[in-house]
Amino acid sequence: MKPNRLLALIVSAGLLTVTAGSQAQDSTTHFTASDGTQVTVHSGQPAPDHYGPAPSFDQLDTNRDGFINRNEAEAYLPLFNDFDNLAHHVERISKRQFENWNRTQNR
Repeated sequence: MKPNRLLALIVSAGLLTVTAGSQAQDSTTHFTASDGTQVTVHSGQPAPDHYGPAPSFDQLDTNRDGFINRNEAEAYLPLFNDFDNLAHHVERISKRQFENWNRTQNR
């Protein structure tokens, strides 16, 4: 195995260990590469976006058909991101589905 690949493997294993041990916490790791270069690795999750409370069902149901379709769901990004899971291959969600999602999943 080439020295650079071996170093990369060792560093990767070390980073996985550090990352697994820190769970979702941000971390910074410093090491020196085989050519003497100082390397700093920052890892972690970005801060969550806070979109505020969801609009009401009636505000999202712009065509007033009693359902929220994919285009209407785009008005509230967290709902749009969960749309396929909620719609169950029907391409629309009911008021009951929306209210349940908003109560249990939209945090």
